[in-house]
Order: sequence, then C-alpha cells, then structure tokens
Amino acid sequence: MNTPNNRDGSIDSLRGLSIILVVMYHYTFHYDQNYLFFNNEKITIFSSGWIGVDIFFLVSGYCIAMTIQKSQNFYLFITRRFSRLYPAYFFCGFITIIFYYYFSLPGREVDLYTGIMNLFLLNFIPGLNYTYIDGIYWALAVEAKFYICFGLIYFLNKTKIRSIYYFFIFCLLGNLVVLYDKNFLTSIFSIFPHANIFLLGICIYYKKKLNNNFFYIMVIFQIFSLYINERYEGVFLLLLFFLILSSMVLLNKIRFNIIVLKNIGLYSYAWYLIHNAVGIIVIRELNILGLNQISIPLAIAFTLMLATFIFYIIEKPFKLLLLTIFDKIYQFKKIK
Repeated sequence: MNTPNNRDGSIDSLRGLSIILVVMYHYTFHYDQNYLFFNNEKITIFSSGWIGVDIFFLVSGYCIAMTIQKSQNFYLFITRRFSRLYPAYFFCGFITIIFYYYFSLPGREVDLYTGIMNLFLLNFIPGLNYTYIDGIYWALAVEAKFYICFGLIYFLNKTKIRSIYYFFIFCLLGNLVVLYDKNFLTSIFSIFPHANIFLLGICIYYKKKLNNNFFYIMVIFQIFSLYINERYEGVFLLLLFFLILSSMVLLNKIRFNIIVLKNIGLYSYAWYLIHNAVGIIVIRELNILGLNQISIPLAIAFTLMLATFIFYIIEKPFKLLLLTIFDKIYQFKKIK
C-alpha cells in the first residue's frame, strides 16, 4: 500500500499536535499549586490535554499496520520496535534520575534499585509492580504490550488480513473482562481501553482491504467501548472530535501538513519522555527565582531543545546500531 508524499508530514503533524496537548496539560493543569508553586487557580484551557496520548495511540496503530509488513517474522518486528524506542527511553530515564537526584521532587524520590529496574524495562513486566520513575512512562508499557499482542496475532496467521479480525476478537474479550471485573489481571489487561484506539488506527490503514460492513462494525464497537469507559467520562465528545479529525487526516481526506507541528512531531517521542519530570523541575526552580511569568515558556523551550538533541545524538544513531546488531544475530542464526 503506497503512502502519498504528504502522508508522512500529516502523521508527524498529528504527533506534533498530540505532544503539545500533553505537554501543556502537564505544565498548566495536572500538578497541584504547591507542586509548581502556583499562587493562583489552575490554568484550565488544557485540562483535557491528556487525550493527546490517545491520538498518539491511534497514529501508532496506523503506523504499525503500515510497517509490520516490512518484517519477515516476529523477531525482526520486535527488535525493530525495540531499536526504535529503547535508546531514547534509556537516555531520558537516566537524565530523569539525575534530575531527581540533584533537584528532588516531593513524592518523586527514586532509589537506585527502582532506577535500574526502570532503565532495563523490568517495570514493564506484568505482575512485578515496579514504580515508574516518571508516571508518563505508563504509555510506553501499553505500547509494548500492543506490539507483542498484535505482532503475535499477525505472524501466527498465514492470511495477514485475518489478524485484524482476530485482534478485534482479542479486544472484544479484553473489554468484557475489564468491564465486568476491573481488578482481574489488571496488569496484563492494562492495554485496555487503549487497544481499541490502536485497533481503530489499524482499521484505518486497512480500510480498502476490509469488508465494508465489518469495518464499520469494528469502528462502532471501538467508539462504543470508549464511550462506556470511565476514563473518558466528561471528555468523550472532545476525544471523538480529535479521533475523527485524526482519522480523516490518516485517510487523506484532510490535508494536515503543518510545518511547525511536523517539525515538532519528529521529536515528539523524545519530548514526551523528557518533558515531564525535567520540565516540572525547571518550572519550579524558575518560579522560586520569581520568574513565574516565563517559567512555562522557558521549560517548553529547554525540554524541546533537549528532545531535539536526543533525537539526533541518541535516538537515530543508536537505533541504527541496535538494528545492525539484531540483524547480525538473525543472520547468524539462519546460517546455523
């Protein structure tokens, strides 16, 4: 399936929009007044900006459906995703720990053991219940579970299009489990309700190959599952607006190639990883110095520049290094 030239720009623009919503939500609303040394009421304009993460999930589902076809098997698929995500994750996690050490945040203390568990992804393993060094890393755990679940379903099916139907059944059963027993295997099924949004992204990519009736059945199911979920109570219509907008962009019905958002979208993964704890510390320290009026803009500028550095110096080169290592391991196993 060919991708129009403007599609990549549209995808990065959506990512740029998503990360701006998330960053502004964290910087202006999410943390209480004492935490940020705010003297006034919370800034409410970005009070629902957290749904930017759900836009990320939609785009991720679409992109995985597009890229999984380039992998010959599950090993190559998972190692490519690992190579893409882990270098920036490790570096940002390390920087976050350093910032915690030198600029302590109340309630955010991280001991050496917890830090090591996080850096080596042991906190992602269901049932171990290690604390995230930064609360926003929960989204990466959900992404990882999605890659594993969809990857296994995809590569276990000779007819790849069937994998979408089976993933739909997986989502249906998972939603029923969560709906009737929210505490049952919570750590394993924490992929829900987000799996429904991933599935929506997959369906959008495969729309032309799916049976029309089944496509709309899946879309209705996904929307309904989000509607009845407590997470989206009070923001469902806003979420629906952004999901429709994003879907129209991904279907190439709306042109959304905005240069500023596109450029920010390139660094959105690194910015997501680094903006939270580091940015909050920057804001707090500037507020202590009496620079309340410019603390948030300076935190945005600092963390975005740091994310740009991470993208070019860490994310891209180490991705290529890991891909080379994993490919050599794969070729060696094939020879044996």
